[in-house]
Amino acid sequence: MLIWPVAAPDAALTITAGMWWGNAESAGSANRALNRTLWGSEKCSSRELSLAGVNGVESGTSSFDVTVQRLSPRAAVFYGDPWDNAIVALATQKGIVVVDAPFSKTIAQGFRNAIQAEFKRNDFAYLINTHEDICHIGGNEAFADLPIIGHVSLRSEMLKSMNDPKRVTNVRGIGEREVARSRERLLRNDPKKLEEHGYGDYEKGWQIIQADYCENPAVVPPTITFDREMTLHLGDVTVRLIHYGYAHGIADIVVSIPEENLILTAGVFYPNHVPITGKVTEEAAPAIVDNWFVVMHGLLNEANENTRFLASHGRAIMKKEQYQQFVSYLEELWNGIRRAKSNGKTLEQAKAEMPLKDFPEVAKLSNETLRGTEWEILDIHQQNIEHLWKVLGR
Repeated sequence: MLIWPVAAPDAALTITAGMWWGNAESAGSANRALNRTLWGSEKCSSRELSLAGVNGVESGTSSFDVTVQRLSPRAAVFYGDPWDNAIVALATQKGIVVVDAPFSKTIAQGFRNAIQAEFKRNDFAYLINTHEDICHIGGNEAFADLPIIGHVSLRSEMLKSMNDPKRVTNVRGIGEREVARSRERLLRNDPKKLEEHGYGDYEKGWQIIQADYCENPAVVPPTITFDREMTLHLGDVTVRLIHYGYAHGIADIVVSIPEENLILTAGVFYPNHVPITGKVTEEAAPAIVDNWFVVMHGLLNEANENTRFLASHGRAIMKKEQYQQFVSYLEELWNGIRRAKSNGKTLEQAKAEMPLKDFPEVAKLSNETLRGTEWEILDIHQQNIEHLWKVLGR
């Protein structure tokens, strides 16, 4: 595990990896909520921001830290604040491929610099976006010189936002909002954490992000799109992109790298809590949910006991057995909801018939996330039933 101090253009701040507003593994479940937060009404008056209570901000510092974990000689995962994004990079014979660009230009540029330093080469070839959350596409501007690949629905969503005349004004103020919410929660639950060095770094991360949005909240959509599946042939490495959609985001894709025995699962599965379906699931047709399991079982059929399943936030790597348990949980839940509907049961009756304890491997994990925030989910399992129930009611 290495830590690269990387240059942060125009940023008089320092970040170190760490999550202060919630569990690292829970970050993905709030990303769509953050996207909605971005369309607020606050305005930004200048690049010099006033975040109440930020300590240790000095004009002499100009770097932030990205933690690097090597997966193999040609693959590494890069972790950084404020939501502990897990950015995977592959150094292939045909150039470096990066999966996702978090938050903003400066944050993503820091990751790009760390990747270049780690691999000691700068022949970047592609950026891949796994879905539409801002912590995965907000930094695309730092890779605008590359072909950017994403699902066709991702490009459509981003182009739609570019044509919104209120967008630039509406993205202002995100840093102050996030810092205020995290401070409120910690003051209520654990005020001593506000005095720790890591919390100051977390606030500084949001200050960098807001400064970028205030200067130029650019939208850089994918330049190459696909519908169901796409494969990149990169000499020594094959990268498969498979869309399943409407589980965490509209544009959800899985990234499979067979030569590395590595699968990037994006935003649905995290090792330490019950799998979470997103609010967007309610917009899915039943056939889309059915296709989730076609894709997931296909991945399981290709996997072995050494395959690594990596989520988009947090540092724990899953094995095939845990991924299988997560897929089985969602599939059994979906089939149970279908049976309940066909038998004329109500939603409350369906919930009573499918308690979490009936899924013992999943039940031993946390069933809540983001407690104390506006995105808190205090019963993930019940929410999953509600989302999938609405799919069958459309």
